[in-house]
Amino acid sequence: MKKIRQLHLWIGLFTSLLILVEAVTGLLLAEPLLMGVNKPSPEQRVEFEKLAKGEVVGSVDFEKETAEADGHFEPPNQGNSLMGFVKNLHTGRIGNTNVSFLLDIVAIGLIILTITGIILSIKALKAQNSKHGR
Repeated sequence: MKKIRQLHLWIGLFTSLLILVEAVTGLLLAEPLLMGVNKPSPEQRVEFEKLAKGEVVGSVDFEKETAEADGHFEPPNQGNSLMGFVKNLHTGRIGNTNVSFLLDIVAIGLIILTITGIILSIKALKAQNSKHGR
């Protein structure tokens, strides 16, 4: 049982660092103002959505340029499929409802839980080392 606890502690410590990176970068992507970047205006969002659908905006064919740049093109909206739901969920949408504030709350919660978990893990490791060092 002691080896399982030790394994759990080390795996938890390692993966918590990855979770922390994911939560912080996710929050930064969801809230660009935290990096000093303004969110797009409603007009820019409409233009971006047209680009994302592969529609021609001005003289730019977004789908063609994207396919040429990286060799493939993934349409951003998969309709009612599971992939569409997952993509929308990760951009802060459930159906037509904007729930990006929930993503922010979850990211902040994960950051707090992860940091406190790392602190507790380090304290547990120090306690183990002092116990074995005597």
